[in-house]
Amino acid sequence: MPTIPRFDIHKNQIQNPHVVILGAGASIAACPNGDKNGMKLPSLQDIQDATGLEQLFQRIEAEEGSLGDGFEARYSRLVQLGTYPAEIEKINSAVRDYFSKLQLPDRVTPYDLMILGLREKDSIFTFNWDPFLLQALQRCSGVAKLPSLHFLHGCVDVSFCAACRVKSNSGMNCQKCGEAMESSPLLYPVTDKDYDSDPVIRDEWDMLRHALNDAYFVTVFGYSAPVTDVAARKILIDTFTNNKFRELAEVEIIDIREQEDIETAWSGFFYSYHYSIFDSFENSQIFRHFRRSCDAFAMATLQCQPVHENSPADISNIEDLKAFATPLYEEERSNSKFWDETNQPLDS
Repeated sequence: MPTIPRFDIHKNQIQNPHVVILGAGASIAACPNGDKNGMKLPSLQDIQDATGLEQLFQRIEAEEGSLGDGFEARYSRLVQLGTYPAEIEKINSAVRDYFSKLQLPDRVTPYDLMILGLREKDSIFTFNWDPFLLQALQRCSGVAKLPSLHFLHGCVDVSFCAACRVKSNSGMNCQKCGEAMESSPLLYPVTDKDYDSDPVIRDEWDMLRHALNDAYFVTVFGYSAPVTDVAARKILIDTFTNNKFRELAEVEIIDIREQEDIETAWSGFFYSYHYSIFDSFENSQIFRHFRRSCDAFAMATLQCQPVHENSPADISNIEDLKAFATPLYEEERSNSKFWDETNQPLDS
């Protein structure tokens, strides 16, 4: 028998988290025409073009032969050679500098929708180095309790205090000990990624394991689960496979690739047919059931009482989005029953 998620029938609320996993495709979708200042959002394969590093790679390849196809393969091969420490440091610096300059557009983006569309019990985990999650957090704060954020490969706008295990925005002092915090390490794309040696990165992955083990709904947005990242795939699949609620949980993938390719990449992650694939964030559970994603899914599947969608459709202004989220949070704070007798699910 499957284990029932923690559903409060007196409040129509799920206590299990909604877990979101982000890849480069999420940032590209948020800024399809470039960031606020027109800077391109590169994928992992074409970072060398955006950062102006192509000539450096070509110079090395003139001596060593081909390093591979795309940034990940070329960088990984360069590390394996072990004879270009200065060049590797230059690449690392150029990547950090480029991503540090990126800014979200002023309009509402999927990042804002995720930040305000989830609740305190939920978590967002990103493989991206860019500062978009933190920028969205800053401009969406003040009206509701928001999800926790975690950076699986580090982030250019995050600082850490290793002694206190605290993270914050870059340039801040630790709120516990008062000492200056160190910049987040960035985990660069080598073939054999090490998620355990650095305590900062290890803590983020431990949080992912904990969240996935308890998740009732999982959204994967723009992350392809590349076969080259063996360690990440193993952690994701092994952890969620052991989730005792998995038989009743749901996974949704937001990706523009062909459905067959997506299903092949994620086959070990899905349970039976408990998954959906969309090519746009506007089709996601977070968007269609703002701040009620897990609860609405439980009403439809556990209670057999599907509820009306409540999405911030046509909202493009951040302040308007915050205004949309405010009454939903007030309902949460008052400990009210969702979809009470005056607003029954799909009543006539």
